[in-house]
Amino acid sequence: MTLFGNLTNDGLEESQDRLGGREIFDTNVYDMTIKALYAGQSDGGAHCLTIVGVLPGDKEYKETIYFTNKQGENFFLNKQDKTKKVPLPGFTTVDELCLILTGEPLSKQATEEKIVNVWNKTEGKELPTAVPMLMDCLGKEAKVAIVRSTENKNKADGNGGWTPTADTQDVNAIEKVFHPTLLLSVPEARRDAALAEEGKKPLGAEFHDKWVERNAGKTRDKRTLKDGADVKSGRPGRSSTPPQAGEGKKAPSLFG
Repeated sequence: MTLFGNLTNDGLEESQDRLGGREIFDTNVYDMTIKALYAGQSDGGAHCLTIVGVLPGDKEYKETIYFTNKQGENFFLNKQDKTKKVPLPGFTTVDELCLILTGEPLSKQATEEKIVNVWNKTEGKELPTAVPMLMDCLGKEAKVAIVRSTENKNKADGNGGWTPTADTQDVNAIEKVFHPTLLLSVPEARRDAALAEEGKKPLGAEFHDKWVERNAGKTRDKRTLKDGADVKSGRPGRSSTPPQAGEGKKAPSLFG
């Protein structure tokens, strides 16, 4: 069965053995093999996918990406035109990842219940937990553009929310996904497929090299507080509440 059939593009514009903390990777494009890809939901109702991948050097990369809001919607309304639905960035990332891994979007991914270690905030440790695993994605490869950013650490404000502090941390996030051999992004694959239907020559991969040239090795400063002051307004930072972790006919593959 699939959990994501309603999330389509239609209408959208104990003590444990650990060697220190999670490794932070420099901004670049990396080859990744999917070790695990499973669904979850925040306490507030937002849906997410947790990606566990293997990078060169047998290094593990793990990230949880939220792809809906608390209402389970994978879009927001354009501020200038409320009739236009804009896909959430997280949805675009996980949908394109599924397309590159399997040739099918997130909405067509079937799941099976599997047991993995998941962080339990009540117990304060990882515990074996049943999760919906996207089985067709396992063992597949993709190239992922990982960004390294510096952000403020958050602390609980006592009212169920979070507020930024002057303390900082470096974090990673997948910004773009490419085909492992063709280097095509999903928009480029769609463009070339349309050109081929018109009898025109495909343009091939262009964005991958441009992304690397512009971003590789750079750490982005995403702090909202610098020296205790709000970056935009000069006032102390305001409280924010980020999400909390808690068959149909097949279309031809975009990648041939």
